[in-house]
Amino acid sequence: MSSSNIVFKIEYKKVSNKKKGIKSWMNYVSKKEKADSSSIDEYNLLKDYALFTDKETYLDESYDTYLWSSKGDVLKNDELNKLQDNNKGLFWRGFLSFPSEFAIEHGLITKADYYSLSNQVIPSLIQDMGLNLNNVSWYCALHRDTSKHPHIHFCIFENKVTKTNPTISKICFKNFKSNVANYLVDYKKFYELRDKSFSDITGKVRLNELNKIKNQRLFSDKYRKELNKLLLHLYTELPSKGRLQYNSKNMAIYRKDLDSIIEYILSHDSIKYDYANYLKLLDKHQKELNSLYGMSSSNRESKYYEEQRQRLYSKIGNEILDNFKKYQAKDFMEREKLFLRKNIMDFNFRSKKEYVKDETKKDIAKGLYKICILADLNDNQIKKVFKRWLRNSHYDFDVDLLLASISTLDTDMSIQELYKNLRRVGYDSIRHNKLKEKNFYKELNYKRFINKAINHLYYEMEREEKEIIEQMEYELEVKK
Repeated sequence: MSSSNIVFKIEYKKVSNKKKGIKSWMNYVSKKEKADSSSIDEYNLLKDYALFTDKETYLDESYDTYLWSSKGDVLKNDELNKLQDNNKGLFWRGFLSFPSEFAIEHGLITKADYYSLSNQVIPSLIQDMGLNLNNVSWYCALHRDTSKHPHIHFCIFENKVTKTNPTISKICFKNFKSNVANYLVDYKKFYELRDKSFSDITGKVRLNELNKIKNQRLFSDKYRKELNKLLLHLYTELPSKGRLQYNSKNMAIYRKDLDSIIEYILSHDSIKYDYANYLKLLDKHQKELNSLYGMSSSNRESKYYEEQRQRLYSKIGNEILDNFKKYQAKDFMEREKLFLRKNIMDFNFRSKKEYVKDETKKDIAKGLYKICILADLNDNQIKKVFKRWLRNSHYDFDVDLLLASISTLDTDMSIQELYKNLRRVGYDSIRHNKLKEKNFYKELNYKRFINKAINHLYYEMEREEKEIIEQMEYELEVKK
């Protein structure tokens, strides 16, 4: 095993406040576009294959877990609440990285694999650093954003400060790499056995093959954005009135777009292997029908195969259409409110320099204040929005005095007034709508679409298997 395959770095960080420093590190390693958010609890062989079975709660955004400690999944806010502010802040941070093929070869496939590795090697590192294990806390996060080099970010700190020299000796680096290498060699046989067990359960699909798919990694932002693009196109085309069911006549002209979305959902890593097996079941049953009843026109056209596949498409398609109907049913202003609530902190408000009079600027500020209230911002958030707006607009106001002068209980707005206020702070209807389209996928809990599709698929597979068994029992009865 070449040591060049194991890249390790650690450094100490001095900060004015340890709690804030650790929070900043946690925020970075928990970014959705970088970190693996799946749970490591109750790991089993089928988790990566069947997307945490059919437990809907596992697929809810609020259950995303990015960090772990020696005890398993932890939530950032829970851990921060345990920390005491420390003005003389000191902690160590680092990463452990591997080439992708090397990681897969040595069994580092699931998040649970990386968790097991960290539990084995980080305590030894802490001891080599001259720290007391009982006085140290540590956290890790797994990043797969660089597909060629999956890597663990880790953070180590003393609960009660005792160490005066934070530098890391060279022997620590050497020992750590050696411990990682020994762990991977010792566990290689175990990983090979585990992969064989997985293969026995799932047929020809091997566990490490799931990780070799680079374009559609589980829960990837790229997958979500593409699904968003397809859904947004369909939702802008669908009529706001009329019967919206997959098999209804007025859906005929939209069926092709809807089928494209269904096919994309069924191509997700967590479901596509089961879907392929389902199609094999249908094909097997169709061939049995052909042998039993000959090549009638119905059998010649594989009518049974197509009808059963359309049953599944119909169920998934109606979930997609139902989501659209719920979205349409919301009051337009309520939809704007929900969008602002989730995205306003990403807005880059700015007003024109041509507004010369202070009274005009204060009037614009009053409109911006109403927008902030509509988005349910608290006082600190409102102040942050105003500071950015004043800076971007090059307006010379004291933010506290300005807010005191424009605060009002009269915050009701019509949709026309909302758009007028948005236009005056740099978001005309074109720019605002582009932003809504860009962020549409953030509103979308696409995991629910996939979870529902899995549930429908499993039901259809069970029904199909039962039908095949009944058909075989019927044949045996006939032959008696």
